[in-house]
Amino acid sequence: MKIAYLGKIQLSDVDLSYLHEAQKLADVDYIMEVNPRFLKGPAFNIGHIYPKSGLFKAVDIYPEMIRLQGQIDLERFYILNTCGRFWLFKSFVTNILLLVFLIRGKYTRIHLAWPPHVYELVLYFLSRKMLLTVHDPFPHTGNNSAIVRFRRKLAFRLIPRLIILNRKQRQDFLDFYRLSPERVINSQLSCYTYLRSVASDGASFAIPERYILFAGKISRYKGLDYLLPAMKRVHRECPDCRLIVAGGGKFHFDTTEYETLDYIGIRNRFIPDDEMVALIKNCAFMVCPYTDATQSGVIMSAFAFNKPVIATDVGGLPEMVKDRHYGLIIKEKDVDALAESIVSLWRDPDLTASFSEEIHRDYSTGEKSWRHIAALLFKEYA
Repeated sequence: MKIAYLGKIQLSDVDLSYLHEAQKLADVDYIMEVNPRFLKGPAFNIGHIYPKSGLFKAVDIYPEMIRLQGQIDLERFYILNTCGRFWLFKSFVTNILLLVFLIRGKYTRIHLAWPPHVYELVLYFLSRKMLLTVHDPFPHTGNNSAIVRFRRKLAFRLIPRLIILNRKQRQDFLDFYRLSPERVINSQLSCYTYLRSVASDGASFAIPERYILFAGKISRYKGLDYLLPAMKRVHRECPDCRLIVAGGGKFHFDTTEYETLDYIGIRNRFIPDDEMVALIKNCAFMVCPYTDATQSGVIMSAFAFNKPVIATDVGGLPEMVKDRHYGLIIKEKDVDALAESIVSLWRDPDLTASFSEEIHRDYSTGEKSWRHIAALLFKEYA
């Protein structure tokens, strides 16, 4: 069996974690897109794009990729590189090169991590061999443009097998897109084990002694407009509780009053892996107060270091954060519930320790581990 895995830099933490186990089971080539729009992601921070367009061995054009040795097979890691002022138009050509590579490679299956962009539509020539991981059964708030809807509907129509990562939204997904049940494969995310390979002791970063963490791209659906007010109430009951908000993006509400509070630290910028790992490893627990969601890579990043999570009862989050086992599930858009849950966990380190033990047991070696997930998916590849 020979598999081509077409990953995305913005999903590189999950891709690398999955491939670490998948490449042990069969021949899996990893092909990742890089262009002026996609240079940074959870696992990559490419400062200068290689000045030639084409398909290359990753280490041949980006020698820094050697750091991934031991995480994935570098001989099977390729970059589809598109550069220059008119990179968008060139992308149509580089994807033809990719199509030729896939045809010559005689792959059994082609696993896509994201619905193809318009410049990738030529790849549908091999649609009969494709599987697609549907990270978001429904677009997040603020990410539902006409072009996104077009790409999704086309992918769901042309790609024979679709992999969904939570069971709660399965039936709604089938109904909304009028899909036959046999086309949709149930799977799940595991913890982002890739992050464990990132060397970081926190010495190079300003890390408080004890704090809770909100991490990830700043977006409207992430619920920061509920978390920041909740922290005022938390501070009254637990004056030693500090929140760090770490992630780039534009706030959709005025944060001026929170920026002056000494118990809230806002790092509104791209957070490199080593800093993010240091922040996760040293926090008491993490908070994901999302107002809508499918899955959450942030939760899987927390679980890589056995950190409990407070999350809201939306999308597939309750499947990921088993209430009172891996953390706490609360009602969405509820400032009081959010404040109360933070206070209860902050005051009970024994409870957070027990949550950490359960996370480690289930996500490292149990049925929620990548080894188990990869083995099940390979049955679908056959």
